[in-house]
Amino acid sequence: MKHKFPLTYFFVTSLYSKPKQPMLQVVLMIACFYLFLQITAVNIAVYALGNLEEFMMYNLIISNILVFALVTYLSISNVFNYHEFNMLVALPLNPERVVAAKVSSSLLVPISISIMTQFSTLIFLIATFHFVELLKLVLFLPLTNLVTALFLIYVLSLVNRFRGKIRSAIAYLTINIAIAVLLAVAVASFIGYYFQARFTPVISTMDVSDIISWKNTVILLLSEMYEATKDIPVISFVVNVFITRGHAEVFGFVIVVLLLISGLLWRLTISNISVNYLKNGVLQMNPIGLKKSKLYKGKNTFVNYLQRELWVIQSEAYFKLQIGLTLLLPPVFACILLIVIQSDWFTTDMIMPLIKYFDQYFAYSIFLISCVNNISGTPFSREGRYYNLIRTLPFSIRKIYLIKVLVASATSMLGILLSYLVYILFGNWNKESLLMMLLVLLLVLCYNLLTPIYDMKNPSIEWENPSQAIKSNPNVLVSLFYGLPIPILIVSIHFYLLFLGTTSNSSIVMLIVVMFCMLSVLVWVLKNYLQINVRYTKKREVADRDLQQ
Repeated sequence: MKHKFPLTYFFVTSLYSKPKQPMLQVVLMIACFYLFLQITAVNIAVYALGNLEEFMMYNLIISNILVFALVTYLSISNVFNYHEFNMLVALPLNPERVVAAKVSSSLLVPISISIMTQFSTLIFLIATFHFVELLKLVLFLPLTNLVTALFLIYVLSLVNRFRGKIRSAIAYLTINIAIAVLLAVAVASFIGYYFQARFTPVISTMDVSDIISWKNTVILLLSEMYEATKDIPVISFVVNVFITRGHAEVFGFVIVVLLLISGLLWRLTISNISVNYLKNGVLQMNPIGLKKSKLYKGKNTFVNYLQRELWVIQSEAYFKLQIGLTLLLPPVFACILLIVIQSDWFTTDMIMPLIKYFDQYFAYSIFLISCVNNISGTPFSREGRYYNLIRTLPFSIRKIYLIKVLVASATSMLGILLSYLVYILFGNWNKESLLMMLLVLLLVLCYNLLTPIYDMKNPSIEWENPSQAIKSNPNVLVSLFYGLPIPILIVSIHFYLLFLGTTSNSSIVMLIVVMFCMLSVLVWVLKNYLQINVRYTKKREVADRDLQQ
């Protein structure tokens, strides 16, 4: 082997490979450049407005938040998934070695991204000759990132140890997401408890009327944030060691302690995941361990087409994972939003505009979260090698398209209904909420009618890993340009009507009528478009066949 750690290299290159599509490569480069530019601009602002201690503290907090978010996603989708099981189970490899390689890959990528975002910070420290702080940043920051990432993976590994008792993949996904969210909320609440006493008077007297006021407010917020960290147990000691000069022996002691904690968390995590690695791998990848698909015979062709679409989704565990995420993200977001609003973290003056039209803001934010998924824009790419059956067998492309739209819409609608169930539990239900829910459900149907168009014409069916059909598929981004214009138009009209003084209920009823008319027109246009597209495709195939002969 050319690599000292071949298994780790295998997981890094297979799970985080560079996208093959030029369009997606360009989008990825633009996103990375934008992220770097944004972080650099914020670093310049913090460095100019605050002092060196506040600047170092800000980078420490941001890097750990970024690592926590990345590891939350990567650990659930990679560490606790078993895509590699069928390939590696026959090899003479110890499960601990495989698990160690998977965990290493899921640590290496987010920590590397966190370090790369600190490039502008390093430049500032070198340019200003703060070499002591530079050394601390290089040594201390990656270690805190490592402890944060390992702590999260260790907590999730406790659930994975009992994976065999959770038969449903959706239930297991729900538990993992719930634990990650609760952990983040618990840490935020713990820190917020100490921040609230200092920030409440600052926010209540905050003046943002001009640029000078904005500048003074930011300076005051940075100062109060720095002072508030001194009141938090343990964190105050760690941050103080990181941002202040001197006490080299204390800094070295903290480094050793962090290394020991990392080693302990690493050992416990590997032990928890590897103890049932074979059993969990068989449960997920072996068809015997999964619930068999049922076949329903009937004269209704609609049911038969629906059964085929469900069979495609059940053919890969990753597809079911995406369905679960689409169901869970809206209610989780709704819960967090309502907790923040009702926790009095903001003053009445700040949230008064939000409270006045809270039903509208809540409904449209939930709609946006339900749209940000990988399901509606990739229905034909998910077919993979079975896509040719659609073209060769006498299937109705209109019925296939309709079923794919209905499945994606049903998933998003169920997520929205769960969000409104959370909304009711928080005591925020009225007639206007019911009308807004109906409007948003119609918007979801309208959105999902348009998003599969590009994927139908340009499906990405040559994939080996199911994530390539969804996560690495540029059709997901392109589908947004197909589906979002009409919802953006409806939202703009809605707030314009409110601005003109139209009552909230009247404006919603008018938009619901408009949506029913618009859906009727869309269905008619798509019906004719699909018929014309099928005829054109058949003629093109015949022409290509004749040309080859």
